[in-house]
Amino acid sequence: MVGPVPQVTIIVPVYNVEDFLPETLESIAAQTVFTQCRVILVDDGSTDGSDLLAKQFAAEHPNVTAVRQNNSGPGAARNLALDMADTPYVAFVDSDDILPPRAIEVLLKAIVTHQASIAIGDMDTFPKPTAFLWKKPFGKGDRLLQSVVDAPELVFDAGPCHKLYDLNQLRQQGFRFREGVHFEDAFLAIPMLLKAERIALVDEVVYQYRRRVSGNSIMDNLFTREQNYWDHLELCETLAELRPELDVFRREVLERFLVRSYQGFAMRAHTLFEDKDLWRIFEKCSKIYQDIEPSFIARWTADTRHRVAYLAFKSYDFDLFARPWERVQGVVACGGELFLDYPIPPAFLPLTKVSTVSARLEQVRLSDSGEKLKVSGHVQISGLPMNRPIKTPLGLRVRGSSLTVPATLERRADLKSPDNNREWAGFTAEIPVAELRNGRHSLRLVFMTDTGQASRQCLISAAFLRDAPLKVAGDTRILPGFSGREDATLQVLKASGAAGRRRWQRMLLRKDLRHAASRQPFWKQRLLRALTEPFMRRRDIWLIGERKDTAQDNSWHLFRYLRNTERRRNAYYVIEKDSPDRERLRGLGNVVTYDSFRHKFLLLHAAKLINSYDIDSYMLPSRWERTAFLKHLNWRIGSARVFLQHGVTDKDVSGGLHRAKTGVDLFVAAAGKEAEFVANQFDYGSAAQRLGFPRFDALLPDRGHRRILLMPTWRSYLVSPSYNPSLRPRFPFESSRYAEFLRELFGSDELKQSLQRHGYVLEFLPHYEMRTMSTSMVPAESCFAVVDQTQRSVQDALRQCDLFITDYSSTAFDVAYLGTPLIYAHFDSDEYFAIGGYRRGYFEHRDHGFGPVCESAAETVKAIVAYLENGCAREEKYSRRAAEFFEVQDQQNCRRVTAAIAALPGPQR
Repeated sequence: MVGPVPQVTIIVPVYNVEDFLPETLESIAAQTVFTQCRVILVDDGSTDGSDLLAKQFAAEHPNVTAVRQNNSGPGAARNLALDMADTPYVAFVDSDDILPPRAIEVLLKAIVTHQASIAIGDMDTFPKPTAFLWKKPFGKGDRLLQSVVDAPELVFDAGPCHKLYDLNQLRQQGFRFREGVHFEDAFLAIPMLLKAERIALVDEVVYQYRRRVSGNSIMDNLFTREQNYWDHLELCETLAELRPELDVFRREVLERFLVRSYQGFAMRAHTLFEDKDLWRIFEKCSKIYQDIEPSFIARWTADTRHRVAYLAFKSYDFDLFARPWERVQGVVACGGELFLDYPIPPAFLPLTKVSTVSARLEQVRLSDSGEKLKVSGHVQISGLPMNRPIKTPLGLRVRGSSLTVPATLERRADLKSPDNNREWAGFTAEIPVAELRNGRHSLRLVFMTDTGQASRQCLISAAFLRDAPLKVAGDTRILPGFSGREDATLQVLKASGAAGRRRWQRMLLRKDLRHAASRQPFWKQRLLRALTEPFMRRRDIWLIGERKDTAQDNSWHLFRYLRNTERRRNAYYVIEKDSPDRERLRGLGNVVTYDSFRHKFLLLHAAKLINSYDIDSYMLPSRWERTAFLKHLNWRIGSARVFLQHGVTDKDVSGGLHRAKTGVDLFVAAAGKEAEFVANQFDYGSAAQRLGFPRFDALLPDRGHRRILLMPTWRSYLVSPSYNPSLRPRFPFESSRYAEFLRELFGSDELKQSLQRHGYVLEFLPHYEMRTMSTSMVPAESCFAVVDQTQRSVQDALRQCDLFITDYSSTAFDVAYLGTPLIYAHFDSDEYFAIGGYRRGYFEHRDHGFGPVCESAAETVKAIVAYLENGCAREEKYSRRAAEFFEVQDQQNCRRVTAAIAALPGPQR
């Protein structure tokens, strides 16, 4: 009996997908019209079991053919199958995706009914949905498009899947997949869309696309992989050649794609390439975009940052493309709008219009004299690089006081950290307190250009809200705040004496009552605080903590000092109820259970918030949403913030610790060089003080246990951090150099033999963020062990080791302070600093460090063996370096820190 004539060829390129291929093939076999299909599986030289799975599937189904080729890429695999196809229609399926059962049936019915060139169905992604731009035409029912002009968003759908093609038309047009490049799909899919005479739109999901997490995928590295720039440029050149064959309407759709799809590459090219390659890109792009109107480019680019490159192409200005910061150094104002200060003909004006300006305030502090209010923040001007001071003068306008003061741009290390073009985006302004009038004032950043002025409202930031408690200068009270959703304001009251104080307190009480009456966030807490504040006013409450479940670090040592030595009544330690570390606090008193009513009540009246870690992350009750707390409650409490640190700062981590982000009033440093670095680089000034770490007071060596301690720090790009589990790792841990180092170290026979010969145990104490994924790598042998932090604290582990090994962890400073020899294992330094986002600081391990630097597991093993041979004695040069770094070692750190905290002003009333 003769079966139905095949109507559709389903082409599946296969490469190393043995974990997913069975599900894909099962979905193909489950098609309602599977008997009308021919399936061609092309294995592209897989090295896992994919080839065998494909052959097995072909053996089970007579309408399936499995072929194999040397690894040549998916484009070549699809072209091979395309040449073999002999059905009227052809579909493409990737070997890790899924076809719903009716997918081919509904597409086939639509393309036949409408005699269309293409049938296109909807597509979903899993495990998470994706809002694709091209999906806009869906959701309106099945319909027939005469051409892509009827749904121009479809041009951004560059993939061949979830579509059914008329094979004869594909061959007549000569469209094929481009081989040996990325984006190979688009070389067929987009031209066919542009040339199609009839497109059948099927408003039903016909394809399920699996979004796989892979740190080395093309899309994950879209703008960091140089070859992507060339491959996409080749696509644009190929598509631009179609212009003469298209009518004016389809040409507009094509040009929309050409502009929009390459804008990210054009904007970033100068960050990756040298002039020689930049010139090649520039020449090609100038030809592609020369006939596209500037207004059209402005319409289909995201913002001014992206338009600068196209402005360079249109004006044929290579320097603007290669070094935009040299050619554009300011803005000009016209009718309240801002434009890049660049000489152009009028037709190019749309490309220079500044799309967005964001000015956010971060700090509001009184000068030492109290005569001036120093306001600082940062500004972003779309399209204007700020890796040097711009030429446009700035001012800060205080609306309501008829006052505009000069604003000065400042270099900010924390802004440079994520983006070099923001290095000089910081600004400061000083407002004379005497010139402020009573009332509520908004703040605007003013651009004072040669052609006039333009201003933008200053917005708040989290740092501004942390820094928002009341400022009192003589008889003037200034309260930073906000109106609307984010507009920064200053509430000013000039009133002297007791009458002025009572007037201010009445105003605050009215604000509290209005807040409670309108049921705004934290209204209950505001009301409770208002009712109890008269009874708590004179209590100087210090609320102390670390992470929610720990009492091991500087905070614990300081608290112990405060309770045992200072006998401070109003010092409280916050910790979770079930924490094993509560035992350390036994007998000290004033231990507060995290999330309890007492915790919340004391926080409402705290004069000082003291932590070794981030205060907002670890001291706020779990249900107190951070942003809402900062907006509606933090300023009302007015606590001073103290950062004790949990390790010496030796790198440029200003991106997270700059004062403009933390709002910290006292930054405790362990050494003079560290304090100087933090004061200057992180803008803490006198708030960064060399007081010494409280935990160093108890840091006395307890060596002789024949223990070696391995304690590497963590890698944020390899793990989902505990403070934000939604952040997915960018790279898999198993294939990382971190994991490779541990495998080689613990697998070293030379190391095992040396440990056994000398009677030592190598203990592994991973960073708490890495613990779950790394401890399993420790062999179950007597010469290796994993430190249980519930039984032995980090500090005890440091004190009791005879030799210490780390990579970049700041615990190396603790060990150096103890006089213990140490080894730096820099097995991934280039990756750690490039991918991890860290920048080197004032401390270079080879020049200033306290032990040898090793760059591999093998070198590390040799260094360990050498120390075991010499009895784990530290060399004189490393002892000298430690003495120079820690110029004071007197066990008086707790006393100094306590005095510095006590000197901080309490909440202003």
